[in-house]
Parts: sequence; C-alpha cells; structure tokens
Amino acid sequence: MFSRKEPQQPSGTNSGIQNNGSMQNVQNQPGAYQSNQTQDNSGSRNELQDIAALLGRIRQGMDSERGSIRDYALCVGFLDTVSEQPLDSPEGRAVAKSLLGKIKEKCGGVPGLVSLIASTLSAVSALA
Repeated sequence: MFSRKEPQQPSGTNSGIQNNGSMQNVQNQPGAYQSNQTQDNSGSRNELQDIAALLGRIRQGMDSERGSIRDYALCVGFLDTVSEQPLDSPEGRAVAKSLLGKIKEKCGGVPGLVSLIASTLSAVSALA
C-alpha cells in the first residue's frame, strides 16, 4: 500500500550550513554533505590578551603621569601583582579586581587612567 520514499538530497554543492569564527560548541546538521563547520573556543585566550594589552597601557599611562600619582611605587607594585594573576581562575580574578580598584583610588583624577582602569576592571569581571 504505502511505499517508503527515501529523502532526497537537495542539488548543489552544499546541503548544510557553513559556519566559521568564534562560537560555542556546535553540531553539523544531520545528513549534511559537503558542508563544514569550524569553531574557536579560544575567546577567553583572546580576552586575556586584550586584558594584558590594557595592563600595558595602564603602565605606560602611570609612567607618563608619574608626578601626578600619589604612591606611584605602590600603584606600580599593585599593577605588577595584577599582571601575575591567573585571570582564568576565580581567585586570580578576585585579586586582580581588588588591586585594580585600589589602583583606581590612588590614580583618582589622572586623565585617561581612571577610565582605562575601569575598562580593565570590566574586562576582568566579564571573564567570570
């Protein structure tokens, strides 16, 4: 009575979605042929590199505004300690956020540094 009909593949060179770039875990569609997907789970690695660059910019700003920063040596010591923290761990992020907050207090009023430190704090907080 009923005949089973096999599903037909669409014509063309690709039956699936072609994805690339950064994405979460993905799965190709069932039955796809000649399709490909790639994923990059290194977003946090890129974010850590961005934070390292921000820390470098903070250090440059501190050096150029040295005369305007109360407790310059203390702030540089805090910044060096932040740079040593493993930001991929909750403990490292907690130490980094605390020290960045202290640096922000000490650099109050220095143009550019406060907003740069705030941006770094936000970036570290976003890693969680």
